[in-house]
Amino acid sequence: MTELAPLIEGPTERVTEAGLEKARAARSFLRSLEKVQILVPPVLTNGNGEAPSIAHADSNASGPTDFEMWPHLLDVIKHLESDRLISIIKARQIGLSWLLAEYARWTAVYHRGAVVFLFSQDERRAKIFLDKCRFINSHLPPHLRGVIGIDNALEVTFPETDSKIVAWPSTEGAGRSDTATLVIQDEADHHENLDANFTAVKPTIDAGGQLIHVSTVRKIRPNSLFKEIYRDESNSFVKLFYGWEVRPGRDQAWYDQTHKDAPTTQEMSPELYMEQEYPGSAEEALRPSRVIAAFDPDAIQGMQDETRKPASRTGLANVYVKHVVGHRYVAFSDPSKGVGRDDAVTVVMDLENLAVVADIKDNHTSPEQLGYESVRLLKEYDNPLWGIEDNDWGVLVIRKAQELKYPNLYERKEDVAGWHTGSDNRWMLWGEIMEAVSTRSLIVYNKLGLGQFESVIRNPDKDGRIEAMKGTHDDYPMACAGAYQMRKYAYADDGVRQIYSVEPQVTIRV
Repeated sequence: MTELAPLIEGPTERVTEAGLEKARAARSFLRSLEKVQILVPPVLTNGNGEAPSIAHADSNASGPTDFEMWPHLLDVIKHLESDRLISIIKARQIGLSWLLAEYARWTAVYHRGAVVFLFSQDERRAKIFLDKCRFINSHLPPHLRGVIGIDNALEVTFPETDSKIVAWPSTEGAGRSDTATLVIQDEADHHENLDANFTAVKPTIDAGGQLIHVSTVRKIRPNSLFKEIYRDESNSFVKLFYGWEVRPGRDQAWYDQTHKDAPTTQEMSPELYMEQEYPGSAEEALRPSRVIAAFDPDAIQGMQDETRKPASRTGLANVYVKHVVGHRYVAFSDPSKGVGRDDAVTVVMDLENLAVVADIKDNHTSPEQLGYESVRLLKEYDNPLWGIEDNDWGVLVIRKAQELKYPNLYERKEDVAGWHTGSDNRWMLWGEIMEAVSTRSLIVYNKLGLGQFESVIRNPDKDGRIEAMKGTHDDYPMACAGAYQMRKYAYADDGVRQIYSVEPQVTIRV
């Protein structure tokens, strides 16, 4: 944060109560909120003089109103005071816009040379956001107001501290070449040029400024930068969530009535509207819309009831149901590099009930280690037919399996071990497992693994290509889809399990 502006100009100046109050406000954002008023629009009534049902639980106060310090806002303030990079998913109308408007004003009024950028979806909304800063400033007691210099639709300056607040619509060049102390991107998930704006302002923030993303989610954009940043556990952003229930006065009756009054449109059902505007959890907010979800959300929800903790663990392997004599099994591996990004996954599927009875799921497992651990696990299930995705890392798993003389590797053609996903079989691979989920034929015991199914979408930006949303993973669903394909090859025509040679070596692609 920039230097705090001097509050008492000389040692002989008499300290007044007003001066002390200003000093307290300058040194504490929380204290600055004590005299803040916000503008509350009137709630229109129906013919009986009663508030409409969709707003019946909210306050009927209107006009300039004292800012209410709801509990969740105290939590936001704690993070504003301690964290530099903040990403917030929120429900509608929970007081955050007014809180951040005052934070922007407070930063400019009490800090020398502060430059505050407010990014909004378009110019109209940018003006509205800046108007909130003006409103707060003009309704404070005179001794707490910042003296305004330049005052136009998209910029306000405070000459006493050489500071300014600039409101930007989300255009490609907005914010470039300027150094900011504080950047607030309001309703960031709805900005068409969020990527360009983020690229423009991030270098200035890297020098020590503060960046705050806050937004309701936009369900029809599953791969937005806002969601990618929020999902990414490796970045430095602090992720916060505040759902519909944090506003006092909202209860289940309010939620049910709001759901009942929600609109039905071509793009959005009432259920999707509630998930977008009034989510109850970050997971609910981030899950894809039914329109683009690859897997039936209701089926996935029902499958959650079947998840369980492993009955035992051996090394990296989770065993949910031990080998049953007389049952036939198949296995499939979707390897990864093993450096903390994608999961390396092996699943074992029981062909009697299509249950994933054992698995390995780890994002720090090297291809060679996955091969070793998988061979050890599969011995417990009588060495079932094992398909391995032959991506760049998969060939290393195949080589390890051959070194360990695994006796039952799947060969996509004679002397070529491994499964290859390409344009000729990708739709079949995903389509058949999607059908198995829809009909509840598949059983997945791993709760985290099942959770990845919710992140798989028909990407509208890639002609409906089936893949994980940005910042999420589809490794576990991919492994299950591969195992589901292996069931077709697990039996010879005479009912005897086919044993594939391990002699052919795989060419390692560099």
